[in-house]
Amino acid sequence: MATTTALVRVPGVLRTMSLALLARVPLAAIGLLLVLQVRHLGHSYALAGVCSGACALGMAVGSPILGRAIDRVGQPPVLLLAGAAVTAASVAFALLPAGAPVAAFLALAGLVGLAQPPVGACVRVIWRRMLDAADFSALVTLDATLQELAFLIGPLLLVGVAQFLGAAAALAVTGVLLGATSALFAVLPETQRLGGADPAADDAPRTFGSSALGVPGVRTLLAIAASMGVAFGATELGIITMADHLDASGMAGILFALWGAGSFAGGLAWARYAGVHEAVGTMLMLLVVLGITSAALAAVPGVWPLGAALVLAGAAVAPLFGVLYAAMGDVAPDATLTEAFSWETSAITAGIALGSAVAGAVAGAVTPRATFLVAGAAFLAGAVALRTLRATLR
Repeated sequence: MATTTALVRVPGVLRTMSLALLARVPLAAIGLLLVLQVRHLGHSYALAGVCSGACALGMAVGSPILGRAIDRVGQPPVLLLAGAAVTAASVAFALLPAGAPVAAFLALAGLVGLAQPPVGACVRVIWRRMLDAADFSALVTLDATLQELAFLIGPLLLVGVAQFLGAAAALAVTGVLLGATSALFAVLPETQRLGGADPAADDAPRTFGSSALGVPGVRTLLAIAASMGVAFGATELGIITMADHLDASGMAGILFALWGAGSFAGGLAWARYAGVHEAVGTMLMLLVVLGITSAALAAVPGVWPLGAALVLAGAAVAPLFGVLYAAMGDVAPDATLTEAFSWETSAITAGIALGSAVAGAVAGAVTPRATFLVAGAAFLAGAVALRTLRATLR
C-alpha cells in the first residue's frame, strides 16, 4: 500500500481532492445561512429551523436521485445541471422579500438541498476506479480527515461575509460557490474519463429497479451510516445543551472545534494504516470504541474536562468514515457506485436529524448529560447490526 504522500502525488488525485474539499466549504455553511437570512427578515426561529430542516431533507432525498442519474449518464452533465440549479435556488432565496409566503421560503430551501451537487460521492467513485482497495481506503480516510477543516472553515468564512455584506449577500455568494465548484469539478479530465457510466458493469447483479439498494451489503452499510448519523446528531445537541447546563454557552463553538480536532488528529494517524486491517472487524472495533467514549461524556464534570474528553471521543470519527466509504467501494456494484455513496450521505443526514430530535427530547425529560448516552447507544446499535449482518459484506 502506498503512503498518503505518495497517493496525493498520483496524477489527478491532488486536483480532485482539492476541488472536492473546496466544494464542501459552502456546503458546510448553507443551512446556517438560510437560518440567518430568515431571521434577518424578521421571521421566527421556528420558521428558520423549518427552512434549515427542509434543506436537510432535500439533501437526503436529492442525493441518491442525483447519484443514480450520474450512474446512468455520467458525472459532467448532472453536476453542471445541479450546480446551476443550486445557484439559482440560493440566489432566489436570498432575494425573497420579508412578506413572501411561507411556502416560498420552504420550497426554495428544499430546492437548495435537493439540488446539492454530490461532489463527495463523485470523487470517491473516481478514486475507486483509479486505485486498488488498500490505497482507496487510505485516501478516503485522509479525505474524511481533511473534511473536518472544510466544515470548520465554511461557517467561519461565510458567516463572516454575512456580518460584512449581509445574510442575503452571503447566501447568494454561497450558492454561486456551490455552482462554480461543481462546474469546475465537472470539467476535470478525471471526471470526464472516470466519472461516467461504466458500460462494462451493465450486467452487475441488481434488483429493486437497478438500484444500489438491491445489494444486501449496501443496505447493511446504510444501516450503519444511519446509526452513525443518530450518534452525531445526539452528540452535537449534547454539546450545546451541556455547555448551557454548565453555564458556559459561549464555549459551545470551542467544544465543537475540539471534537473536530480529535477527529482530524485521529484521521491523520489512521490514514497511515488504512486498508491494512480487515474492514468489517475494524469497523466493528471503531463503532464499539465510539460507543464507549461517547457514553462516557455523560460522566464528565466540567466544561474543560468535557473539551478534553471530546478530543478523545472524536479521534475515531474520521477513521470510521474512511472504513465505511472503503467498505461501500468494495460492496456496491460499479454500475451503481455513485448512487450507493449518495445513499450513505442521505442515511447519515437523516440519522443526524433523528438523533438531534431524540436527544432534545431526552435532554428535556431527563438531563442534558443523557444526550451522550443516546449517542453511545446509537454507535453500539450500529455495532450490533454489523455483527448480525456481517455475512452480507463478504
